[in-house]
Amino acid sequence: MNNKIIFLLLFIVFGCYKDQYVLKDSDNHTDFFHRNPYNPRFSKNEISILKNVFKNWNFFSKKDSPNSNGHDSEENRLFKRGFNEFIHSLDFNLDQTKTRTAIDTLNQFITKYPNSPKIQEIKNIIVKIIKKIEKRDYYIANTYFLMQKYKAALICFKDFIKKHPKSIYKEKALYKICIITYKMAVNKEKALDFFEVYQRYVKLYPDSYSNIKKLKTYYKELLKL
Repeated sequence: MNNKIIFLLLFIVFGCYKDQYVLKDSDNHTDFFHRNPYNPRFSKNEISILKNVFKNWNFFSKKDSPNSNGHDSEENRLFKRGFNEFIHSLDFNLDQTKTRTAIDTLNQFITKYPNSPKIQEIKNIIVKIIKKIEKRDYYIANTYFLMQKYKAALICFKDFIKKHPKSIYKEKALYKICIITYKMAVNKEKALDFFEVYQRYVKLYPDSYSNIKKLKTYYKELLKL
């Protein structure tokens, strides 16, 4: 088994098997961050391991090795730079400037070397980065929600759905928008905001019986305003 395969297996293991943890919102709703293949969180130890793997392993095949002058090809240098930026962007809690830089560099590689044998590796890395951004955006919105800063949470959740319309967290985001608009419905005009998002949620997720049951109680309550 060559180094590329070993690395990708290590990459998949780190990406898939993460400890779940639990948060509860103001209504005591349990909000799980489950173990799943899209979980982008890496511990500091895992990040250190990945950095050392990249530094110490011969990640490139013989045909990718430096030329006769002992210098890497331009293709290799660009690939290594993009991959290195990805490794340094793994910390979920840090500023995401490095994440955006990594995406830009990797996309530059795809544009410049569309027939490179590394293309699939590059695409896999980009998918991982995008999933990390997606989860971070949800995490930020949900943090405002749990802190009961509903105006900020509403803005962030709406922005999240706009930016990630096919996200696995879309239903959670829309449900919490329903809860927020209910809590902010201090008059009939504000209640209309809840009715609108409620109808959208029911239409998109008709099988979410427990959530819909809860939202129906809000609906009936706001009809009395």
